[in-house]
Amino acid sequence: MYRKIALGIMIALVAGCGGQSADELFAAGEQAAVDPATVNEATSHFKAFVERHPEHQRAPEALKKLAALAQQQGRMQEAIDYYGRILAEYNGSGHGDEAQFMIAFIYEEHIGDFAKAKLAYQRIIDEYPDSELAANARHLLPNVGRNPEDWVEFQDRGVSTQ
Repeated sequence: MYRKIALGIMIALVAGCGGQSADELFAAGEQAAVDPATVNEATSHFKAFVERHPEHQRAPEALKKLAALAQQQGRMQEAIDYYGRILAEYNGSGHGDEAQFMIAFIYEEHIGDFAKAKLAYQRIIDEYPDSELAANARHLLPNVGRNPEDWVEFQDRGVSTQ
């Protein structure tokens, strides 16, 4: 019952986006994303934006916003899927290193799949070696799965011995 109601609302929201330009859709998504009560509306606007304007320069940014909204709602695999779309569909957009980093972070911190986190961090290092996030990945990779308190102690000892 609730799924049917939710589906009806989503259809109405997407249908309501019909006459909007790309910029209007994106702006409406940004405005709705500010209020936790209208996250579903924001999601609908950004989805409509990407579906209707896949070649628009802001399409990868809309996918990033969809990923962030999914994360906020605890839908981590969905967030990974959106970041994966950035990598697959918009690899040359300048958002690839951030998308790959977020995939690694979600696997490590939210899903607890350390093997996938390590692979994702390594991919940043391999594919975006000059990125600042690659430098972060080099630092994080050997510590994936370690207890954060042990990691801080290790860093403190390393700093104090130099």
